Amino acid sequence: MIGREPGKEPRNGGTGSSRWSRSYVEAADFFSARLDEILAALGDVDAQTREAALRALIDSLRGLQSKALDHTTADIADHYGRLFRDLHAPEHRPLQVEGLLLTARILFGCGSRGRAVHFARHALGWARTLGIPELHRQAANLSGAYCLKQRDFAAALTLLEEAYEVARANGLEDGRLSALGNLATCLQDAGYYEGAIEVNRGLLASEEIPSSMTGRSCVANALGNLVYCHLVRGELHDALVTGERGAKVFASLDPTFNPLARHQFECFFNAALLEAGRTEEARERLRRLRQAQLSGNPRTEVMFALAQGLCEVFSGQSDIGISRLEKLLPRAQNADSYVDDVLRALIRAHEKAGDLRRALEYVEQLTTYFAAMRTRQLHQLLSQIQKEALAELDPQSHAEVLLGDHAADLRVKSFQQEVAARERTLLEDWAVAASLVDDETGSHCFKVGRLAYLTAARLGFDHGRSEIVEMAARLHDIGKIGISHQVLLKPSRLTEAERLIIRKHPVIGAEMLAKSSHPGAQLAALVARTHHEWWDGTGYPSGLKFEEIPVESRIVSLADAYDVLTSGRVHKRTCSHEAALEELRFMAGRQFDPELVEVFAAMVSEYVEHYGEAGDAAYRAAVEDSAILKRQGNVKRLLAGAGH
Repeated sequence: MIGREPGKEPRNGGTGSSRWSRSYVEAADFFSARLDEILAALGDVDAQTREAALRALIDSLRGLQSKALDHTTADIADHYGRLFRDLHAPEHRPLQVEGLLLTARILFGCGSRGRAVHFARHALGWARTLGIPELHRQAANLSGAYCLKQRDFAAALTLLEEAYEVARANGLEDGRLSALGNLATCLQDAGYYEGAIEVNRGLLASEEIPSSMTGRSCVANALGNLVYCHLVRGELHDALVTGERGAKVFASLDPTFNPLARHQFECFFNAALLEAGRTEEARERLRRLRQAQLSGNPRTEVMFALAQGLCEVFSGQSDIGISRLEKLLPRAQNADSYVDDVLRALIRAHEKAGDLRRALEYVEQLTTYFAAMRTRQLHQLLSQIQKEALAELDPQSHAEVLLGDHAADLRVKSFQQEVAARERTLLEDWAVAASLVDDETGSHCFKVGRLAYLTAARLGFDHGRSEIVEMAARLHDIGKIGISHQVLLKPSRLTEAERLIIRKHPVIGAEMLAKSSHPGAQLAALVARTHHEWWDGTGYPSGLKFEEIPVESRIVSLADAYDVLTSGRVHKRTCSHEAALEELRFMAGRQFDPELVEVFAAMVSEYVEHYGEAGDAAYRAAVEDSAILKRQGNVKRLLAGAGH
């Protein structure tokens, strides 16, 4: 990413920065007031003069890129972007695309992520028609990377897949590796570690190290990410094997090459070495890294101190190591980098030192941090959907509706339905991402949704109400995306503290859904919050009992339990249909509404008899239509087609 993370102090401080800001505020005002005049003037000149003007504007943007990346810069860049976007000059489209992509990079660095995505997408629309593969690849890759930063996983995967295909078809090897690296990061961030591992292995398939700087950076990042993915999944042997290969690769590179990737790799490899009892080897690698005296970037300093603190703890110097890590936490927070990694290191350090109470405190802090971050990201995406949709709606329509215009009323209703559809797609993508962490098929939320719909219909709910129940059921576990993956994927038995952490996901899910304007979001939030309440009052989070628990939640609870029992999800053995019903009946009156158990049992028995494990057409269509699952399948085909 170019520039700083949102919320950081501008790079240019002091009076020079103030003078710069004042002069550029004036420039922004000038741009804003005379944008139409500038566009008209550029349209009236000859093509050669217009090309020279566009190149001068691009050079000016590059100069802007070196300034303080703050709201003033963002305002100016936005005006540049509008100029490149709105100028009618088909013969200069490549320059307009270049200008839009540069604008997007600046806006993203300033923290204006929604506007960055807007201009990058516009550039991509033009780039697809130009027949310039490298420009097309850049636009698709940049748009995908920005969608990934916003956690719009399905859109990111779609765009990065496009970038990969363009690069592969046109022999753009650096572009192919870059797209693969971003695809792996997207799958990793979505919690689909198996897919991320597969893509990283595809990127690393060649034993030869690329000659280009871009290719080498892609390989360096992939090695660190692959070690991390194996560690999260508890695959220590695979993490060590990958780490040993990575150590050879980094040893063959210039010691100053890509300090951030090197530090990240060493941090994750050191963690694997320490867990394997190879403490002296970890300390020696850390000593050599210190001797290299790589750049004093705040992010590399955080990674080095993290590895150093853990080494000290595993070497028997717990007090020193823990003190170092505790001092590191505010530095990581100020840099807005690796906060979750430092918190995990503190948890592991206190576990190693035998202080489980302090470990639990940091587990709690990690959960609060992770949940707040994910909730904020989802709310930003929902807000962006609503703003973009409003921008597409003719403002006059609102006034016409008030005057009784029937056609305008239909336009507004159509707009509202479109917003609801976009929000539902986004929410379901997040729910699938939450389930992918411990359900590699991603189908759990759709199976629960279908069974909940059929149960609601059996109870006499009309089609509309049953559909809302189905949506709520699909989203019931969305809060798990706010729980640390290390806890969800822990291969050994969970501690009591870890069970308490997982029990926070209903409240997290309800808070995530609170900002959606979808008509079914209110019920979905209620179901997310209450689907773990038990009939006898011993459930969580509120200890509700009997009819205090919404009937929709009682339905979803049964459908959820049945699918968990019959699908053999993490830490569970697979049950037959009959054994699952026996378990549900055993828990009737304790966990489940006893009358509802019999309604559900009758419905699901008919369902299984008619459709078997494959499910009915509606269920299969839901899985097939899932944007994120569709992209997941495409990535597998993409790798297979590439010979990986």
